[in-house]
Amino acid sequence: MNSKMLVQILCCLTVFTFYLYHIIQKQNQINYLSLHLPKIVKELKAIEEENMRLRFQVNCFQSPDHLMQLVKEQQYTHLKMPLLKEVFTFQEGLALHQDIYREQSLATEPVLAVGAYH
Repeated sequence: MNSKMLVQILCCLTVFTFYLYHIIQKQNQINYLSLHLPKIVKELKAIEEENMRLRFQVNCFQSPDHLMQLVKEQQYTHLKMPLLKEVFTFQEGLALHQDIYREQSLATEPVLAVGAYH
């Protein structure tokens, strides 16, 4: 009877030891993550600031004033503004109405790309 009780106590201590080990491992993971969280937050803020800076640069580049200045430069003189008859406009949701699209497509000649054969 004494040895049976000793085995039960040893089993209980073993299970308790594994349970404590598991709890300590979880606590170590939490501490590790909490130590690295400020570094990750700092990196995230730096990335957000870089995104804002790049967004500002894109907006400045795409502004009409800047585009009009680019038109005057020598390297862009070969570009031309399209004529109104060269610009196709479609109403919203037109692609859903196939009959209307067919009628309009039959009325116009297809434009082939440069070098394409008819």
